[in-house]
Amino acid sequence: MGPGARIAGPNRRFYVKMPTFGRFVKIFRAFSPEKSYFKQDGTRVGPASRRVPRVFVYTERTVDGMGKITTDKRAGFTLMELMVYIAIVGIVVIVAGQAFSNSTKMRVRTQSMLKASEVAENVAALMVDDIAQMGAKSSLENVVAGGNDVFDVDKKATVYMDPLNMDDENKDSSSYRLVTKEDGQMDSLIFRKIRYDADGKYQAVEEVAWFLEGEGNDMSLNRQCVILTKSASVDPSPCAPQGTKANAMGDYVVEMATGVSGLKVLQGVPLVRSNADNLRYREEQIFPPAGDNFRLFPRYGEENFNIISASSGGNPVSLSGFTANYNMATGQVDATSKLRQQVIVLQNTDDPVTSWDALCAMEGNNFTFIPREEYEISFKVPLASLGSESINDMQMFVPGRDHMSVGFVDLTGKKPALINDFLFYPPSASEGGDVERSMRFTVPDSVKNVCMAFTFAIYSPVAAKGTLSIKDLKLKRIASSSYVFNQNNVVAIKDKKNVKAFKLELTVNRGGQNGQRGETGNVNLVVPTPSNGLRD
Repeated sequence: MGPGARIAGPNRRFYVKMPTFGRFVKIFRAFSPEKSYFKQDGTRVGPASRRVPRVFVYTERTVDGMGKITTDKRAGFTLMELMVYIAIVGIVVIVAGQAFSNSTKMRVRTQSMLKASEVAENVAALMVDDIAQMGAKSSLENVVAGGNDVFDVDKKATVYMDPLNMDDENKDSSSYRLVTKEDGQMDSLIFRKIRYDADGKYQAVEEVAWFLEGEGNDMSLNRQCVILTKSASVDPSPCAPQGTKANAMGDYVVEMATGVSGLKVLQGVPLVRSNADNLRYREEQIFPPAGDNFRLFPRYGEENFNIISASSGGNPVSLSGFTANYNMATGQVDATSKLRQQVIVLQNTDDPVTSWDALCAMEGNNFTFIPREEYEISFKVPLASLGSESINDMQMFVPGRDHMSVGFVDLTGKKPALINDFLFYPPSASEGGDVERSMRFTVPDSVKNVCMAFTFAIYSPVAAKGTLSIKDLKLKRIASSSYVFNQNNVVAIKDKKNVKAFKLELTVNRGGQNGQRGETGNVNLVVPTPSNGLRD
């Protein structure tokens, strides 16, 4: 049998490659619709059986060394199977394509959102730095060595908006005004401040405006400033020169951000006020509850607490008779002695009670502090003399060795864990007696029923012979530490001077198309403005 020889069978043909040409390639079997046909085993099948699905059969025949022909039959796919396979592949392709499309859209949205947030935060940071300077009025004009520096406050009338109005209801001692659109959208914040040089000296009074321009979701946020007054040699740039006409102000507008859909500025009134006027009010001074008189009551008789002498209540109150942890015989500090002295701050009353803890428990002598409020202890330490002596031995106080502090104790005499004591020391010169000592603090959680106390531990033998005076002692809530923001944003002109903070709500859009908003970045910030209006 030669190469490519034909091997016959019933109603079928096989094409065989002989061993010299390798393997058989393909066998095709065809069925006639009119004729019967045979299976591979020789069984005859009639036309009625043609309803059985036909199979394409691939047969490989080889001839071994003995000349015997062997057959290997392999089944392929029916048309139905092939169609199902194609359908499955199509579904997989559609699902994968949709997933890729969604992933791409999410990536674009995320990038737009991040960009919008970045722009909003950057612009808000610039606004905070700018607005925080609102109402700055004084400037350092002369530095005096060994004396009091000279500050210029003559620019108040210019920094205030309208302090000289003949109508008291329209007098405006604030340094800002707001311009609002009819739909309630904040359009402009305009304020005044002093421009300083590197040494803190006056250069100019500027009027600054932050405002929106445009409509819809694609407005621009702009900044503009104009010089109201200035020193002769000061360059007005980047602000418009003094006297610039309104139609020329556009040349000095700086575009700070695009794609802005909202800017809202809320005025913040302190929770604590020194006077009620027409705004929400809480008393600022906690102690003394009335006037400025107080008394200091010694705590003694307990472990390591020694008695100390205190003058009668009033303002100031003097302390003397300090105990020194010092061994005069050896001329050294007594390491085993840990004597200390403490006085409790009380109202100036003539109550006959002689127990410090009973006095501390009385109303008006103990205090409760709450979170999110800032408090301040302030007092002066005048340098008192002893009789005809011009030098007070307390000037020999050694910081770091001798101890002098103010803080609080509860009704059991323990220091509250949430409030640390504040260290201070007496002045070394008489001029230091007029310096106000102030210590501010907050608490993370409520602290109840604690009394103010001064604690001393003296190790210098000379300092123990001195006298210490406490004057103008006050415990206050700080007005500018917490605020009330009214969503109606209505503040009477005469009360604008009491606004000490602004809440900024800025919305920036990125990725919007065909007038759509796109993704947004939102920033909400509180900007304290302690210099607006009158002194904090």
